[in-house]
Amino acid sequence: MEHQIPVESMEQEQPGVASSGQQEIPEQVREISDRIANAYREFKEGEVYEKILEGRETARDYIIKNPLASLGYALGAGLFLGLLMKRNK
Repeated sequence: MEHQIPVESMEQEQPGVASSGQQEIPEQVREISDRIANAYREFKEGEVYEKILEGRETARDYIIKNPLASLGYALGAGLFLGLLMKRNK
């Protein structure tokens, strides 16, 4: 048993949309986007990013070599944060 689903064309003109189907991005938004992209690019090229990647690999290796201790640390941190959050309410 087949069902036919009506499909509407997405090519219909909508108010406020350019004829090419894309909206114009305001200049201020474009400038902010460019600044964020440049800051991210500089961050990835810096030493801090390399240290973060090294720390991630160190943590990964520790977890692989010591799974039970890692589980204990994670449970302890979760318990501590849970109690800390509960006190604030």
